[in-house]
Amino acid sequence: MNKEKSEAVYFISVASDMSGIHPQTIRIYEQKGLVKPYRTKGGTRRYSQENINRLIQIQELTNKGMNLEGIKVIYELKSTIDSLQEKIESLQKEVEEVKNISKRREDNIHKSYKHEIVIRESSGPPAKKSEV
Repeated sequence: MNKEKSEAVYFISVASDMSGIHPQTIRIYEQKGLVKPYRTKGGTRRYSQENINRLIQIQELTNKGMNLEGIKVIYELKSTIDSLQEKIESLQKEVEEVKNISKRREDNIHKSYKHEIVIRESSGPPAKKSEV
């Protein structure tokens, strides 16, 4: 059972009661692409709590004077922002992993040449080889 199906448990009548929005208005919101309920194989709409919260939010925005197209643009922009935020977080993790790998490699390089350095004691400049 997928997550969407398991969370979408409310019929349109229950969603209507919970949100205080008429079922026909909910259908209009769906037609406009503002809410996407889960559909059973028989085509019955099933709403999740997230859908109901969105319905309430849409109703609040329309009560403040926003039209449905404006609300749709807001949700599209929010979706884009959420997607970009996920990408940013993914890239930040990737950069951190590359930094860690780079640091380990650098440390290994430093460890490898520390054993190659030989300190020689001398009292003066090295002697010149005589030409024969």
